[in-house]
Amino acid sequence: MKIKQYLLASVLTLISLQDVTAQAKHTFTIDKNNFMLDGKPFQIISGEMHYARVPRAYWRDRLKKARAMGLNTICTYMFWNAHEPVQGRYDFKDNLDIAEFCKEAAEEGLWVIIRPGPYTCAEWDLGGLPSWLLKNKNIVLRSSDPNYMPHTLKFLNRAVQSFKNVQITKGGNVLMVQVENEYGEYGSDKAYLNSIKHTLLDAGVDVPLFNCDWAGKKYYDKGYVEGVIPTLNFGGNAKKNFETFAGYAPNGPRFNSEFWTGWFDYWGGKHEVHSAQEKLADFKWMVDNGISVNLYMFHGGTSNGFFPGANGSNTYFTPYTTSYDYDAPLNENGEPNEKFFAFRDVILHKYPELKLPELPKPIQKITIPEFKLTPFASLQHNLPAPRFFDTPQPMEALDQAYGLILYAHDFDGELKGELKITRVMDRATIYVDGKKLGVLDRRLNQSALQVNTAAGKHRLEIWIEPLGRVNFGAAIDHERKGITEGVYLNGKALKGWQHYQFPLDRLGSFKASARKDGYPELMKGSFQVNEIGDTYLDTRNLDHGLLWLNDKLIGRYWSIGPQQTLYIPGCWLKKGNNQITVLELGNPKNRSLKGVKDQIWATQLDSTLLHSKAGQQLVLSQDQLVKAGVLTDKEGWQNVQLDKPVTGRYICLESTSSYEQSPVASIAELRIIDARGQEVPREECSILYADSEEFEKENGLATLLMDNQPTTSWQTRWSHEKRAQPHQVVIDLGKNISVAGFSYLPGAQKIKAKVKDFNLYVSKAMFLIQDKNEK
Repeated sequence: MKIKQYLLASVLTLISLQDVTAQAKHTFTIDKNNFMLDGKPFQIISGEMHYARVPRAYWRDRLKKARAMGLNTICTYMFWNAHEPVQGRYDFKDNLDIAEFCKEAAEEGLWVIIRPGPYTCAEWDLGGLPSWLLKNKNIVLRSSDPNYMPHTLKFLNRAVQSFKNVQITKGGNVLMVQVENEYGEYGSDKAYLNSIKHTLLDAGVDVPLFNCDWAGKKYYDKGYVEGVIPTLNFGGNAKKNFETFAGYAPNGPRFNSEFWTGWFDYWGGKHEVHSAQEKLADFKWMVDNGISVNLYMFHGGTSNGFFPGANGSNTYFTPYTTSYDYDAPLNENGEPNEKFFAFRDVILHKYPELKLPELPKPIQKITIPEFKLTPFASLQHNLPAPRFFDTPQPMEALDQAYGLILYAHDFDGELKGELKITRVMDRATIYVDGKKLGVLDRRLNQSALQVNTAAGKHRLEIWIEPLGRVNFGAAIDHERKGITEGVYLNGKALKGWQHYQFPLDRLGSFKASARKDGYPELMKGSFQVNEIGDTYLDTRNLDHGLLWLNDKLIGRYWSIGPQQTLYIPGCWLKKGNNQITVLELGNPKNRSLKGVKDQIWATQLDSTLLHSKAGQQLVLSQDQLVKAGVLTDKEGWQNVQLDKPVTGRYICLESTSSYEQSPVASIAELRIIDARGQEVPREECSILYADSEEFEKENGLATLLMDNQPTTSWQTRWSHEKRAQPHQVVIDLGKNISVAGFSYLPGAQKIKAKVKDFNLYVSKAMFLIQDKNEK
């Protein structure tokens, strides 16, 4: 009888804000094991949607679709760098009006959970932290560092003022507020976390506070503070994750605060696709067992402007696409897909009494006939007044957040040998006397090229294009853009630099000019619209650059893919004439665009991303072998300890077999453990070799085993040309280290590839790589 009463209460409180009672004010509390709404157990079934990633005119359409899927709550981040783009200058209007977003959600019968940061991750530039923080070269982000903390607390106080009157305690619909974000995965500064908690409370938050992290006691111990509810983030293995969670947090409601419904895309990678069937069993298990869940994402939308972030370290960098489609239940332009209906069926199976509203009428789609783009201004002929420094300065030191920057150095003499840039942040195009010499790309870990210019008076120019600041991991403190250290010729620093800044925030300031081949150029075009509707601009004729619609920056396009179109919401079009401006940074096939009805995903496979060349093989010797063993056939992290520490710089992990006799090997994460029992920082490691990597049907590059993302993995080829075991991956630790073992996380089981038997090799010198045909 008690079980039936509990289920009935859960049904009543699941339904929606509109369906609960007619009383003017509701209550939301927490007992020993449940969320309680108006005194009854409440199962949160939520969807993540960021108001900053969805046009304001479309908020209601997406919220209606959330209710039609059976969701009762919407969860959203607040992005600090959007709300305070310039220090002390706040923006909470138009597309950033969170109070209006909450109001519209309430009108559609949805509760709201707010995640104000200050750090958000979210594949957003610098994880939502404003770049102006980095002007202080000594700052330590996400800590109680006095260079950082006052700015954080000031923003949080202001953020709370924007939504405190729509909390459930004030008659609104905000149920909970988050403290920081996945902090236990990052650090252990409890003074920082407690300051955030108290600032939120003092500013007027009087609903429950929560934090989120990955399952594991080490994350809980570092990230938990008293009075803040712990919750879990993951993309699979729900039962196992909550069993782990119960071992260190047995009391309190169970809440999967991020259930990853898909994954994000990065430039040069394959479009991420995660089927409904891949996610359904875990979602159903949570719903059926009364566990609260937030679908991350329900609707991803678009990271317009310069807001896409990146994942990376000193040796690894993957910038994210403009599209934040995420393979979510609503695609980028808000259309429901297979996941939408599959998840809805799970909710209705648990709660058959639910009466869900119909889906709103689909937003009209339109096509736009092909139209030409005409070059009108070369950036080289629109140079602003330069600023002079002895050594190159990063953009943040010049109070520049985004855009491009040109570094110029005049010299008298010869320029011969190795020209090295430390550090390239993120893509450098290099010219001498107007002739393009080459491109250095941080994605490819490039920093130097050979030059050969005879003696005389010359001009060296380096155009730098930032591709998004890293938003995850310890690299965030070092994400200044431009040239952050220096330029060297054969090891000698070049002194005396002119800095030309192009923040690209005022297109009207560019004057018409002749073209200058090989340099960045602005192009213009226009098209007529007789009826308003959504479209995608097909950018496949272009190469690489930025696109504006009616002076609004839509975002970056890049022919390498996977994104080959830019989403244009109909609400941003005007009847009649619409203007397009394009900044082309590469070599377009031709200068034209057209509007199509659907997103186009296609990747230009780039062999330079692979970690071995055709015909290469690794030569290993027995004196380098330090451990042979068997990894367990189970999910979750495993630790392998050597009999005694061994000193070396280069590590080779060799899979000699996988379970179920699979020829494929897959590893999600690998960490090397030193003699002190500490992980060697992944930011200092680099992948030097992998015998095989899947790149045709899925992202399976070896760099993914050190990207700190459990959802991605190194996978040897499985789509075609499968190679037999053994498989090897070689890691450079950056210096000689006393190695005591490693930690291993098996790859996501889309394919049967869990490593069974392994060998571990350690060497002070790089392992021999030779051509298979060599004798």
